[in-house]
Amino acid sequence: MPYSTAMKIAICDDSLPLHKELKNHLDAYAQEHRLIFDYYDFTSGHDLLASTYKFDLIFMDFQMDDLDGIETSRRLRSRKNDVPIVFLTSYANVVFDAFEVNAYRFLVKPVNKEKLEAALNSFIHELDDDNYILIKTEDMNKRININDIIYVEASGKYCYIRDNEMSHLYKGTLAEVEAMLPEDMFFRSHRTYLVGLRHIVSHDSTNILFDNDERAIISKMKLTAFKKAFTDYIKRSGI
Repeated sequence: MPYSTAMKIAICDDSLPLHKELKNHLDAYAQEHRLIFDYYDFTSGHDLLASTYKFDLIFMDFQMDDLDGIETSRRLRSRKNDVPIVFLTSYANVVFDAFEVNAYRFLVKPVNKEKLEAALNSFIHELDDDNYILIKTEDMNKRININDIIYVEASGKYCYIRDNEMSHLYKGTLAEVEAMLPEDMFFRSHRTYLVGLRHIVSHDSTNILFDNDERAIISKMKLTAFKKAFTDYIKRSGI
């Protein structure tokens, strides 16, 4: 799908050759898909945080001197900035640290062209209007981005949809919301909870911790299926 406006892409990495290599891949992708990418280069987390631009996507070096990628991302999130972040690293074993700041993807250096394309395909797809649901609340209809939904909680015959901004009272059942959402991104962890897999930071045998520090319940009967669904999501996401 072609987009007429340029997408602002930040590259934050202390290796300038990496910037050049990555932009070569991105330029090829943009040409093939009739997209326009505007690049913003940063060599430190401090420089990125000082920028006043609102980016559509950030490629972030996981390990930088002084301020690493995780801390830079943590500070971005503290500003309520939910920009998708793709981490770049030479060490695959640091992957789970990325959940803390809701990483969008995780790519190992040198960047694999096919995996980069898969990440970009997913990113572009999520910009489409199909990635929204329309819900009826008490006083209006609201359009909510599926990727922003952290969890849905049943409340009597209605339910609350919790996203990055607030909780929305939906005048329908949890089952109705579940039918609107993609099965590979959400899981019914309990009779009262439907959880967004991309927002999960950690879990134990009874509780799920989300990236907004809120929690949901896992029932004993759902635990094994939940673990599989979450693991499958991680594998699909390349994280």
